[in-house]
Amino acid sequence: MKPITVALFGISGSGKGTQADMLEKFLNREDPNRGVARAEMGALARAFMKTETPLAKRAGEIMSYGGLLPSFIPIYLLVNTLNETFTGDEHLILDGTCRKPFQSMVADEIADFYGREEKHAIMLKLGKEVARARLLSRGRHDDATEAALERRFAWFEQDVVPSFKTLGECGWAMHEISGEAEIEIIHKAILSALKLA
Repeated sequence: MKPITVALFGISGSGKGTQADMLEKFLNREDPNRGVARAEMGALARAFMKTETPLAKRAGEIMSYGGLLPSFIPIYLLVNTLNETFTGDEHLILDGTCRKPFQSMVADEIADFYGREEKHAIMLKLGKEVARARLLSRGRHDDATEAALERRFAWFEQDVVPSFKTLGECGWAMHEISGEAEIEIIHKAILSALKLA
């Protein structure tokens, strides 16, 4: 199996994290000698905010009202985690890391830097009302208010959708998959899109 690079996209609540978990487990099981490196931007950002540096505190303020971090912070977090966990030979999962077109261009540069040939962008499609219900049901503080949700949905349309399209313009294989199906069905659709099943 060649090493694959997969960038996952989707509106908040679309199940990116769940599907990234399942894909990571599948790749580790099917190709155990290669391994998987995964950058999950939400977790990286939350860990960064716990450092309580002035920069981290400001980032926390932005995220607390549903804002989108300026590109230099997620790029810094991505490069830092790759530096610590990635040799270039592993499968690579980018989970919510490309939230603005510039970030997608950086991700493409990273993939080219490592000579990656199998590059895939996956968009999990989910309606806003279903996303809203899922987010409110999980009870995280950053999903707590209607205003925060509306800001998340707005920047998804304004920034994240163009970020997905940017990877297509960079030559990545593009896949749109319904995020409303059962979790296992979505997983199988992702494996089929990646030609892994």
